[in-house]
Amino acid sequence: MIANIRLENPFNFVKENGFRVALKIVAALIGLGLLIWFRQPVAELLAVVSDREAVAAYLAQFGLLAPLLLSLILVLQVIVAAIPGHALMVGGGYVFGFGPAVVINLLATVLGSQIGFLLARWAGRPLIEKLAPVDVLNKWYDVSARKGLLFFMFAFMVPIFPADVLNYVAGLSSLSARRFFVANLVGRLPGVLLMTAIGAYGFQLSLNVWLVIAAAGLLLAGNWWLLFGRRR
Repeated sequence: MIANIRLENPFNFVKENGFRVALKIVAALIGLGLLIWFRQPVAELLAVVSDREAVAAYLAQFGLLAPLLLSLILVLQVIVAAIPGHALMVGGGYVFGFGPAVVINLLATVLGSQIGFLLARWAGRPLIEKLAPVDVLNKWYDVSARKGLLFFMFAFMVPIFPADVLNYVAGLSSLSARRFFVANLVGRLPGVLLMTAIGAYGFQLSLNVWLVIAAAGLLLAGNWWLLFGRRR
């Protein structure tokens, strides 16, 4: 009985888990150094990202480069969940207007997700397990394996899901980049339309905008039913 008990080698445990800890420490030190070096612009950005008018004023400082800046930040926020992407989308709608901002917001967020997907696809699970907790990866991998493509589409519509982890999960799965792109694009669209419309029009939305929002709501409800409502 005792002979069957396997004692885990402590050196292997340190070797397997120490790299992740070291990676996080190095990343934290680099991040801290960058924050100290760029403390003034970072402080300005953090001060404005939660306020529509402040985001608009901040972006306006950059003139013709403002769309590029917004796009870069939105790509990053898909990977770095601490950046409030919804406030940035609202600010984009306020500065650029509904049509141009929808294009910027949608392309940037979709691009960020595709980058996360391709990183996982090319790098493989060993690297991704160093970037995200294994138990979280396994949890959402199992859910996505049961629910399929519609799960990713639904998850991108609802901001409570960890989008950064789901990008990795999709990349580790058998889902093709093209099919993930479809789920990514369709799933992101309702939220982008709503946040951009609020930025462009406030809550004084036209009938056409409300119809678009209603259609997005029906799409969300349909996905919910397909995923969780009908019997398998």
